[in-house]
Amino acid sequence: MASKRKRLTLKEKIDILEFRTSNTMGVRALADKFSVSKTQIADIIANKDALYKTWAENGEEKRKWTKLQKTETSIINNEVLNWFSKLREKNLPVSGPMLQEKSKQIAEMHGFDFKGSNGWLEKFRKRNNISFKSVCGEAASVDEEAVDNWKAKIPEIIANYAECDIFNADETGLFYRVLPDKTMAFKNEICTGGKISKERLTVLLCTNMLGEFERPLVIGKAKRPRAFKKLDINNFPVNWFWNKKAWMTTEIMTEWLMKFDNRMGQNKRKVLLFLDNAAPHPHLKMKNIELVFFPPNMTSHCQPLDQGVIHQFKKLYRTQLLRKAVADLDANSSQPINIMDAIYWVSSSTKNIQPETVKKCFLRSGFRHRDNNVTDVDDLLTPIEELGNLIKVIDNTITENDYITLDDCVETYDADIENSSDTTSMSTQNEEESDEENDGSEDQEIPKIRSLREALLAVKDIRTYISSIEVQNSSLFSNTIQLENALTYEITTPAISKQTKMTMYSDNDNAMVWKLSL
Repeated sequence: MASKRKRLTLKEKIDILEFRTSNTMGVRALADKFSVSKTQIADIIANKDALYKTWAENGEEKRKWTKLQKTETSIINNEVLNWFSKLREKNLPVSGPMLQEKSKQIAEMHGFDFKGSNGWLEKFRKRNNISFKSVCGEAASVDEEAVDNWKAKIPEIIANYAECDIFNADETGLFYRVLPDKTMAFKNEICTGGKISKERLTVLLCTNMLGEFERPLVIGKAKRPRAFKKLDINNFPVNWFWNKKAWMTTEIMTEWLMKFDNRMGQNKRKVLLFLDNAAPHPHLKMKNIELVFFPPNMTSHCQPLDQGVIHQFKKLYRTQLLRKAVADLDANSSQPINIMDAIYWVSSSTKNIQPETVKKCFLRSGFRHRDNNVTDVDDLLTPIEELGNLIKVIDNTITENDYITLDDCVETYDADIENSSDTTSMSTQNEEESDEENDGSEDQEIPKIRSLREALLAVKDIRTYISSIEVQNSSLFSNTIQLENALTYEITTPAISKQTKMTMYSDNDNAMVWKLSL
């Protein structure tokens, strides 16, 4: 049931306090009596002295509203300052938008009407002598000597492992459908709630030194967004998890680590996994994975994924997003980009990151391995000229880098609550379909193609059409042939396995062929 929350005047709050004085009632009973939330009642009781003082100094109807606002703002300011101090004690970066978002969360918790405007932020900053030297990241606080010392230790740490068994994993926030013309509205957003948070996902990438990626983990805000209707989550090319904030949590990370550990055990592998010290990353002892944590405040220099892998991932992702957007413009149509689109783009972007890029990022981070023959760490990223051209079609005032990095500051976990209980995953939750997440799509349409054979006929039609026109992408025809062959294999293999016995032999030309015996 939604909480009962309404705006109370100063007189109404005094009336509640007076009623409580003459009647022995608990918080829950008072909340039911006055049709407000329990949080509001508790807050009124906690601040009764300040409320009585304000009422005594100026109880007139025409001035009480201003006095009340001052009291509420003081409460918000004090709680935001306490929160800010805790984060800075942990040496965690805090930006202006983070303070504004936190102030609105506190106001909502108390039932206050508060906007957390830029004007409030500026007054709060000056009053408490706060200077935002870095909007996000930790580069400004890095001890270069400590970084060098850490990098000097890495060769010894990884000495007993092959390159294929040395991994790095990290999360990144992703505004999955933002176009260039909205970049400045989203740039440097921390995104812990509100409308903008509905546009984001959290993505966990994991790769080894050879550039071999594990299946991406994607966290959204609903178990079954509308785009998932009639689809089997187990067939997705990513691991799908969810919670109300689309944040990484200790529960999700632990489940992912245990599955990773089991998979390595099945393959009889012992691996190293490097992680940063983010709150949701548990310090576990596992059978097949040894966890190594980067020292605090060094990941911007020491973590391979932060050296360019995530940047390249987002470059590839946004290229795919803009291809669809520009194609819609050319066709004078607009099909909303939904989470299902994002899932496939996340998967294909990961697969298209060049192994050489990953190898160079590991080397730049100090991972010098005996088998690594990469010596040049320049030109880490593979240029994608197409992306710049696509951006210009939609908004030529936005730079390519601004568009790629617009969500670099998005929070991927709750820095204030290290182990949130508000978590669920696809494998542990049995709730009904959720419509909380309006991902911009209508209900999933029933596919017009009902069988593999119908799909094969459709692909053949596509192949015939492509053969009759001039195309710019030379691989388009070959990709269509590959899809046709894959569908043919899916259709014929079950039939062959049921009806025939197959043996393999070599013909005179040493070519391997199948001999079918009915």
